[in-house]
Amino acid sequence: MEKTKEKGKKDSHFEHLPPSREVLKLLEYSEVQSWRALMYAFKGIFNVLERGLIAEGCSVSRFQILFYLYMEGELAAVDIARKLVVTRGNISMFLRRMESDGLVKPKIPPGQKRSVYVLTRAGRSFFESIFPEHIKRVRSTAPKLPQDTVKALVEVSRRLGAGSF
Repeated sequence: MEKTKEKGKKDSHFEHLPPSREVLKLLEYSEVQSWRALMYAFKGIFNVLERGLIAEGCSVSRFQILFYLYMEGELAAVDIARKLVVTRGNISMFLRRMESDGLVKPKIPPGQKRSVYVLTRAGRSFFESIFPEHIKRVRSTAPKLPQDTVKALVEVSRRLGAGSF
């Protein structure tokens, strides 16, 4: 097939067309406006917090694992994966790295076959050293939402199975 195109004419496959009225009308729903506001706020807040953690030598995933092990104690890899809404394979990789860095260690509780992970002294100390600054960044970046809004967001997270609060 021979391609012919008049000089000066744009290829219609790459031409930007304005959104249709029907599509723009969908953006007027208050739920859609809420979703878009949450999405953009999350992206901005996440970027600020991630930069802060990275400056302290900690990725977001590593921080989340440290957080759950610190707050809840020993956890199986599958439970950590569920809380972070990632695959078991992803968590296994992170836990192996954290174990080699001396932050976590596996242990098999008496009477069980499956290992759980716990923080080492170094892991606990590292978490305690970065957590206060992280909370300062959260407080200076995230808005203080009314409690009914927080409850509604927590309920949506639980209902959709998006990890634990």
